Amino acid sequence: MPASLAGKLEIFNMALGFCGCRTVGSPNERTPEAIQCGLFWDRARRSALRDYPWSWATRRFRLPEKDLPEVYASEWRHAYGLPDGVLRVMRVHKPRMRGDYLEPFRLERGEEGEIILCDVPQAMATCIVDVEDMTTWDDSFCLCLARKLACLIVVPLLKNSSGKVSELEQLYHASLPQTAGLDSAERRGEQQPDSWLAARG
Repeated sequence: MPASLAGKLEIFNMALGFCGCRTVGSPNERTPEAIQCGLFWDRARRSALRDYPWSWATRRFRLPEKDLPEVYASEWRHAYGLPDGVLRVMRVHKPRMRGDYLEPFRLERGEEGEIILCDVPQAMATCIVDVEDMTTWDDSFCLCLARKLACLIVVPLLKNSSGKVSELEQLYHASLPQTAGLDSAERRGEQQPDSWLAARG
């Protein structure tokens, strides 16, 4: 079995174990358990990535400038597009940023998709991106992903699962502070923003 399938199988089975369901022998099985895990896999991965600024999923981009919509011209000076694969914008900054100063910005839905509004010329952004390559994931993220996947599959797999959903959600959120401590140590004390969206003012 390829390494990626072996890793996916392990996460599938951890998630099923959290739910109290039977495990599977392959991610490609045509069983209800494997089918539900497969259906919710991408959503669970993106959600778990978005919920914490994992260092290995953090990228810095020079943003592509867009025409500033007239309705925002009285509030902001520049509009930028989002690079492909971005799940979360953590900060917007000048090209030669020093320290951790956060420039105010706002995300809005434009005619061509989401745009970033800010007052920074030639802006750059530090973002969380969707990382599908499992060889870059660490054990802490795999555990978080398994718990998030369990939250999503428990309803279609189990009857009378409302109490179980609450329990699994608590397990998932309890895992984030632990991984936050581990991952932030790798970032050499870099200050983390209070919110993923730094609102203007």
